[in-house]
Amino acid sequence: MDRKLSAILAADVVGYSTQMERDEAGTFERLRAGRKELFEPEIARHHGRIFKLIGDGLLAEFGSVVDAVECAVSLQRGLVERNAAVSEDHRIRVRIGINLGEVIVEGEDRYGEGVNVAARLQQLAQPGGICVSGKVAKEVEKKLAFGFEPMGEQKLKNIAEPVQAYRVLLDPAVAEKPMAANRHPRFRRNLAAALGVLAVAVGLAAAWWRPWEPPLRPTALTANAKADTRPSLVVLPFDNLSDDKAQAYLADGFTEDLTTELARVPGLFVVSRNAASTYKAKETKPAEFAAALGVRYILEGSIRRVGDDMRINAQLIDGSTTGHLWAERFDGQWTDVFALQDKVVASIAGALKLRLVSAQGKADVAGGTRNPAAYEAYLQGMEIYNRRNTPDEFAQAVRFFRQALELDPNFGAAAASLAWAYWDIDGPRGKALVVSDIGALYNVYKYLGEAAKHPSPSYYQLVASLLVREHRSDEAVAVMFKAVALDPSDPLNYVGLAEALSFNGRPNEARDYLDAANRVDPGGNDHRHYQTGLAAFGQGRFEEAVDYLERIDLQSPDPWPKFYGLQVLVSAYAHLGRSDQVAAYSDGLRNVMLERKDGGANQLVTQRYFVFKNPADIGRLLNGLDKAGVPELPEQLDLDAKDRLTGSEIRSLILGHDLRGGGAWIDKGTSWVQENFLCDAIPKVQTTCGAIFRNPAGTPGQGHEYTAVFRFDRFEFSTIK
Repeated sequence: MDRKLSAILAADVVGYSTQMERDEAGTFERLRAGRKELFEPEIARHHGRIFKLIGDGLLAEFGSVVDAVECAVSLQRGLVERNAAVSEDHRIRVRIGINLGEVIVEGEDRYGEGVNVAARLQQLAQPGGICVSGKVAKEVEKKLAFGFEPMGEQKLKNIAEPVQAYRVLLDPAVAEKPMAANRHPRFRRNLAAALGVLAVAVGLAAAWWRPWEPPLRPTALTANAKADTRPSLVVLPFDNLSDDKAQAYLADGFTEDLTTELARVPGLFVVSRNAASTYKAKETKPAEFAAALGVRYILEGSIRRVGDDMRINAQLIDGSTTGHLWAERFDGQWTDVFALQDKVVASIAGALKLRLVSAQGKADVAGGTRNPAAYEAYLQGMEIYNRRNTPDEFAQAVRFFRQALELDPNFGAAAASLAWAYWDIDGPRGKALVVSDIGALYNVYKYLGEAAKHPSPSYYQLVASLLVREHRSDEAVAVMFKAVALDPSDPLNYVGLAEALSFNGRPNEARDYLDAANRVDPGGNDHRHYQTGLAAFGQGRFEEAVDYLERIDLQSPDPWPKFYGLQVLVSAYAHLGRSDQVAAYSDGLRNVMLERKDGGANQLVTQRYFVFKNPADIGRLLNGLDKAGVPELPEQLDLDAKDRLTGSEIRSLILGHDLRGGGAWIDKGTSWVQENFLCDAIPKVQTTCGAIFRNPAGTPGQGHEYTAVFRFDRFEFSTIK
């Protein structure tokens, strides 16, 4: 039996059966043409050969792993070019897997685990993507200009040992990344008056995110409770037995930290702190809330603090039998609070026979602290910040966060909370803190710079939100994978990742992570309804989209789910041809826009907030709004529609040319054409889109030949040929 070392490429068409069912002859011809015109020539050009055709898939062998990866990238890019000319329903998309291993040689065919692993890796790849084994990534990482995003160890079907897998990053914006192994929902704020003038001032925070750090990725994602075979646990809110009832923040903080630390224990599923808090002070039988949350084990306990003396009681209950598996009392000083937490985690892991994370201490891993005084100040700030507070109470929370950071300058979570607080500032809160919008945004990036030194999940959440605003969803996705890895029990991590994925053109993956959010925090909320509707809309599933979007509470004081959700809902109903619902919800959309003071409902506002990477995704949303009668531009605009430039005219006139005039708008950030609009993404400033008009009275080269119309502003300019 002959054996040899080979690089094996496995490719398979996505949704082939569905396409065949819809258009058998056409699908067959498109697949055959793609194989003859793209796959066979590219594989041959990279010194490979196809040794097996399997229905809609193929297996190819390469003598060089570098050739195999370069070929896979060429194939995916070639398919993108071919697909651009055909409708979405007729596009051929493939998944590709590559492995380097020993194969059995039998004539022209190849067999063995080296081939089987490649075929299984192909199944892990996203549509249009490439998944490679750790052997491949290690071999080519310094030889090719592609990034590799770790997917963790994967248990592959009929493969005995787990395989380290990596996703190839095809986008040049993230290609140079190296390879590497509970709060209320937050939404993006609009600081329109401050953003444009602050771009230079925030330069001091250049280290607010460190893109050279390797991205983390969860090793597994199981949203379905019945399919999850891991031991599952909920940490119920610990009772505060201290005489001082104001010290309830200690019990709440201990519960939250314990939840986070247990969620990082390999092999253990832990429900979010938010889901557990709904059972606080309720007379509910253990079996009832274990069933409601989809878990088997329940941890409950109490904290009593008298001066510096501290006592923690904890017990572990089997929800299926209500029997007590373990109970213990921990006594110590307040200064020993972190050691006590570690003992509780270790004891529970031992009771469930799970191994602890063999990594750095939590103070280093999750932006925490080992300073009890800083920890207490932080918990006091969080207790105030997370409730519906007055402006003065909000300012008090900020002071506690500052105190925590002063006591421990390396307390990354405190710095991140300060960044979030300044991001959440509105008029009354700014007045209470005596800070302007410009000063608030300055402090956002200042404290992010501090938080970046010792990152926490909340740091990554805000960074990702800011990256999405700047049309940098590739980076936002990588950032949110880090957040999930640090705290798998926080639903906000999954929701933030879902948002980045939806805007990145990966709504199917977004839906998976929204399911994961619902697994750790059953019940959902308005923001999650919006995100689920957005993911369904991105997949063209308009009926499902409206089902979720209609669950948003339009009477809620929180404007953001309504603001985002109504735009998608109106577009979805327009795609479905339901004029009555379009009319009804269009009124609501106009009212929300007026409340937001965004200049009325128009597509300039939509494009400012819906920062899709792919033209087809923003096109789908705008097309629906067109059908619904939502105007492209502000209704009071006094320019003649016949003078407006088309997208192709904007592209040839502006992109690649120097401009004269335009004030602060000229030479800022990255520009591109989107539909018939010109869009700009300026570093540390929100994406903005506008229309371009000829000025009939303008003089060539004098700075007023054209007019750029944005949401609130307009600029006159000329092009320099």
